[in-house]
Amino acid sequence: MSNAATHASSPRLSFRTRKEAVNTVTSLFHQKVGKLTVTALRELAAVLERSEPDAKELARAVISAAVAEGLPARTLQGAGLGELVSAEDGAANLDAITTDDDSTDWARSELLGSGETADRIGVSRTTLDNWRRARKVLAFRKGVRNFVYPVRQFDRRGPIGGLDQVREHFADDEEAWEWLVRSNGLIGGTPPIERLRQGHVDDVVAAAEGALDYA
Repeated sequence: MSNAATHASSPRLSFRTRKEAVNTVTSLFHQKVGKLTVTALRELAAVLERSEPDAKELARAVISAAVAEGLPARTLQGAGLGELVSAEDGAANLDAITTDDDSTDWARSELLGSGETADRIGVSRTTLDNWRRARKVLAFRKGVRNFVYPVRQFDRRGPIGGLDQVREHFADDEEAWEWLVRSNGLIGGTPPIERLRQGHVDDVVAAAEGALDYA
């Protein structure tokens, strides 16, 4: 089919506003482009490659390609791009439809520095450092030489029993703590740290042994 014949079979298009032209082009893309052959798409691409393709010319190119292929109208689901909004309005809209994912807040505990932690539980800082080196408590590095400690791991004047046994099954303190504070189906759907507080050390250690089996 010649170009002249193709254009003759195309409907006459007219637009009152630029927005109307853009909406029309978007609609035509949804209806016509889905099943075009590579050859037809290549011809359409030639129009799109121009730095500022005319909306009417682009719409005609889509229609012409579809007519040349003898394709029926095909409407895809969806409502197009919608109205453009500012970055501020977009952020507000996202906040309105999203919820906080507590699973990413894996610390799930107040974090204190070495001095504050030692004061809180009533031990010397040296004792706290010795516990950390022996992996009896979990600590997260802050800077080059400092550490912070999850307060939730302590009970009165010392670490909760069983922490050191759990730590043996993980690569580092962060990984161990992330496992400890998340609900675990193997021990009744509760966080392992709470089961340790209740004295169920053997159950928690057994679950920790297989924690990475399916990682």
